Amino acid sequence: MAKAILILTCEHASNKLPAAFKSAVPADVLETHRAYDIGAVQVFRKLVKFAKPEFYCEGKFSRLFVDLNRTITNKSAFSEYYEALEARDKAAAEKAKAQATAYWNEYRATIEKFVETALKSKTRVAKSEPEIIHLGIHSFTPELNGKVRNTDIGILYDPNRPQERAYANVIKAEIKRLYPAMKVRFNYPYKGTSDGLTTTLRKKFGPGYVGIEIEINQKLLSYER
Repeated sequence: MAKAILILTCEHASNKLPAAFKSAVPADVLETHRAYDIGAVQVFRKLVKFAKPEFYCEGKFSRLFVDLNRTITNKSAFSEYYEALEARDKAAAEKAKAQATAYWNEYRATIEKFVETALKSKTRVAKSEPEIIHLGIHSFTPELNGKVRNTDIGILYDPNRPQERAYANVIKAEIKRLYPAMKVRFNYPYKGTSDGLTTTLRKKFGPGYVGIEIEINQKLLSYER
């Protein structure tokens, strides 16, 4: 069996803002889950050291600047803070959004270029064998809008793709083997087919690509950056 190429990404790694957008977001908001996936980057970096993927990357700016895990045309890609900035300074808001779009395009293009090149350089032994395994590392707030999330780790994938279902089962089984008390659920607290980086890559690259997002409850993670 041919060995698949592993890639790791962490889209919401940072709560930093570029100078053009720094005045738009209150400082206290930057310390919350609204700004970034708290604790996710620590897990991501440990996985990079342990798994030694052939490709990895992490976001360098807050999702309040632009959400790297949303299609750029999705209205949620740009936060509500753009409206407040535009009300004060329309030119500044337009400049910030242009920079955010360029940053989003660069991030996505870097990943897509690697996947495309890797797929061209490999030949599957069988159609059931993926060539690229992509794990996107995320975290989620324990409570949202007054509702407690009742799981520790979520594994997001497309249930209609047999390869992703198989890998999701393997990941869950390994987590339960190592941590029997851990609550693990599929496609929770979000659907694996919602708008996101993995969804885009599935459509573009087909069955040679497997994309799974790992969502970790922030109550399990360190809040240190």
